[in-house]
Amino acid sequence: MRRRILIAAFVLIAALVAIRAAVVVSRLPEALTAAQFERMRPEPNRQRAFLHRMPKGGDLHTHLSGAVYAERLIAWAIKDGLCLDPAAMNILSPPADASAEKPCGADPKIVPIADAVAGWRGQTTFDLLVDALSMRWFVPTPQVPSGHDQFFASFSKFNPAAGGPDWTRTMERTAEMTVDQLRQYRAENVQYAELMVTLIEGDDRRRLGQAIGAERDPKAMLAALEAAGMADVVRRRVEDIKALVARVEALRGCAADASRPGCGVDFRYIAQVNRNGAPAEVFAQTALSAALVRALPDIVAGFNYVGPEDYRTARQDYRTHMQWIGFLAGKDVPVALHAGELWIGLVPPPDLDFHIRDAVETAGARRIGHGTAIGFERDMDGLLAELKARGVAIEIALTSSDVILGVRARRHPIRTYLSAGVPVTLATDDAGVSRIDLTNEYLRAAQDHGLGYRRLKRFAQTAIDKAFLPAPEKARQQARLAAAFAAFEQEVADALPLKARLAAFFRALVGAEGH
Repeated sequence: MRRRILIAAFVLIAALVAIRAAVVVSRLPEALTAAQFERMRPEPNRQRAFLHRMPKGGDLHTHLSGAVYAERLIAWAIKDGLCLDPAAMNILSPPADASAEKPCGADPKIVPIADAVAGWRGQTTFDLLVDALSMRWFVPTPQVPSGHDQFFASFSKFNPAAGGPDWTRTMERTAEMTVDQLRQYRAENVQYAELMVTLIEGDDRRRLGQAIGAERDPKAMLAALEAAGMADVVRRRVEDIKALVARVEALRGCAADASRPGCGVDFRYIAQVNRNGAPAEVFAQTALSAALVRALPDIVAGFNYVGPEDYRTARQDYRTHMQWIGFLAGKDVPVALHAGELWIGLVPPPDLDFHIRDAVETAGARRIGHGTAIGFERDMDGLLAELKARGVAIEIALTSSDVILGVRARRHPIRTYLSAGVPVTLATDDAGVSRIDLTNEYLRAAQDHGLGYRRLKRFAQTAIDKAFLPAPEKARQQARLAAAFAAFEQEVADALPLKARLAAFFRALVGAEGH
C-alpha cells in the first residue's frame, strides 16, 4: 500500500513538473526576448533596430497630411506646378492671373517651386523649406517663439501640396498619402492604422452651416441640416469615399502582388472635424461625419475633433462641442477625441481641469488622444478609475507632447496612466511634421520611461484591442498580431546561444525568472 502511494506521488510530481515545463517552454521565447531587450538597454541603436522589427499592432492616432514628410510634399508641389513664397516659405496655388509666361502671376516675389529648389543653387531653399514644413532643426524666433506655433503653422504652409481647396485633387492626394503611409507601416511591421482625414468638402459644411444660422438647440440644428439636404451631401461623400478607397487599392496593387510595399496593412479612416470653426459649421461637420460612419462603418471607423485645443474658439466652445458630440454620435458611432493636449501656462488654469472628463462623460469618447493634462483634472484618481472601468484607451504620442507642449521624460503622465491600469497605446500623431516614425515612439517609451519588452508588447496589443473594428475583424487582427509576436519571439530566441536558452529554462522552471 505504501509503495503504491509513493508511486502515485512520484507520478503526480512528475506530471506537475511536466506541466510546469510545458508552460515554461511555451513562455520561454517571450522571456528570452524580454531579457535580450534589457541587455540592449545601454545601446539605444540596438534597441531601435530591435523595435523596428518588433510587431507594433497599430497606429490609432495619426493625421494623414501631417504624417507625410516635407520632402514628399515638395515633390508633389513640383508635380502640381505650385508656387512658393520664399520670404514666408509658404507653398501656394497659382493665382488667378497666372499665365504660361508667368505661371505664378505678376508678383515677382512668388516663383514656381520647381524653379526655387532646382539645381545645387536651390539646395538652400529646399533645406529651408523642409525646416519650415516641419520641426526639423527648429529654433525659436520672435516670429515663431515656440514649438507649438511652429508645429501648427506648418499645416497652412503645405496645405496646397496636400490637395488645397480643390476637392478632386484633395481626394487624389489623400489616396497617394494613404499609400505612402501604408508603405511606411509595412516597413515597420505595423498591421493596422486609423488615419484622420477631412472627408467633408468645405463648400458643403459652409452651406449647411448657413442653413443652421443662429440656432443653437441641437435638435433644431439637426432638423435644419436635414431640411437643407444633408442626406444628399452624405450620398455624394459616400461615393467619393468609395472611389477614394478604390484608388488606394489601385495604387497599392495588392490584388496582383500581395508582396508589394504597403500590402498587408489594413486601414480605416477617422473623419476629422475642425474644432476651431464657426459653431454652425462645426455642428454641420460633426453631423455629417457621424452620418458617414453610419453609412460606411467598414471604411470610416469613427470621428475626432482636431485643431489646437488651446485656441480661443476651442476653449470657449469646448463644453458645447462635447454636448453636440454626445447628441450626434449616440451609442453607435465610435468617437476618439483630442482632450487634455494642454499644459500649465499654455492656457489659464480653469481650462485644464475638465477637458478629459467631459470628453468621456459628456461626449462618450472611447479613446482619448494625448491626455497630457491628466494631472490638472479635478479628482484625478477618480477620473483614472473611471477611465479604467470604462476601458477608455489613451493614445500617447511622446514626441508630439515634447515638441508641442514641452512635456517630456518624468513630467509626461504615461506612467500615471499605466500605474492606474488605464489602457495605453503609442501613436505618432504627425510623423512627418515631427520627423519621426512609430518605432521612435516605442524607443522613447523604453529609453525615456524605462519600459520593458512586455509593456511595449502590451501597447501593440492595446492598439488592436481598442481599434474601432467590428468584433469578427478585431478577432482576426488579434490573432494575426499574436502569430506575429510568436514568430518574432521565436526568431529572437533561436538566435541566442543554446547555453543562454537552457539557463533561462531552468531559472523559469524553479521560479527564478521574472515576469
